[in-house]
Amino acid sequence: MRQASSGQVFKRGTFVWLQAYATSDTIRSLYAMLRDITLVATMLSVATQDVEEALSQWKYCPQSAIYETPDRRGAWSRNELLILGQRWMSGDSASEISGLLNRSPASVSSKRRHLSLPARVRISKVQEAEILAEKRGAIPADPKVILTWEQASLLTPEERRGRTWYIRHSLNRLKLTAHKGGYKVRWHEAANIEIAYRHFAFQSPTEIARDFLISESALKSQSSWEQLPPRKGEKTPWFISAKAEHYIAEHDYIRRECLCKAGCFFWTTRKGGDRVSRRYRRSVAAVHGIAA
Repeated sequence: MRQASSGQVFKRGTFVWLQAYATSDTIRSLYAMLRDITLVATMLSVATQDVEEALSQWKYCPQSAIYETPDRRGAWSRNELLILGQRWMSGDSASEISGLLNRSPASVSSKRRHLSLPARVRISKVQEAEILAEKRGAIPADPKVILTWEQASLLTPEERRGRTWYIRHSLNRLKLTAHKGGYKVRWHEAANIEIAYRHFAFQSPTEIARDFLISESALKSQSSWEQLPPRKGEKTPWFISAKAEHYIAEHDYIRRECLCKAGCFFWTTRKGGDRVSRRYRRSVAAVHGIAA
């Protein structure tokens, strides 16, 4: 885990903040209160493996369980905690988070302190410039080194060519690699499935693109490639995997391999859904000059 002596820089309006990183102590402290590995990982924007590694060093680690909302008035639900943690670690202010949760800013701040989520300190623009320059200078030049999301976000699209970085808010340490000769990335099955889950969880395209460090047009293209269905409902800045799982089960979606093209997968309904992908039909239509 990274040391808490440094942190991530966030800009909010005219203010600049330095937020401490989550450490093994942060993980153990939060887990002691919640005892839910997935919940802790999501709230701190770390992988479940990071949580498990931190807990493995704890001699008297409590047994893991699924967090249940306490039976008392005003108790925080699991989803509220997920949103609080994920948006706080993304740089949102207590006021912004309160609007998402329909709670008061004071309530959000109090809960943040109670859970010991990483604190922030306000810094000057001069300090911001110095810290960012130091962070950029510390980015490994070796293209074989996998960058953190923060490190990759400090690079321009040109500088990210040929580099590999971790996707933000990914519980499985998913990575993306940019092509050396252009702005496109090398897509793989795990990343394709992650995009689909974020789509079905109603995360906004802007936030998905930001978490993957790709353009929204690239996201739209890949979503079309996966044949993701339109979403009817309000888009949110956060990503809750369980929401995607529920939506997929409720609408009976499945990721199916095209009958006519091996290795070509797409999303459709389990019953009565397509067996041949639109991509294949369009390619055949283009060859024969007919309508798809």
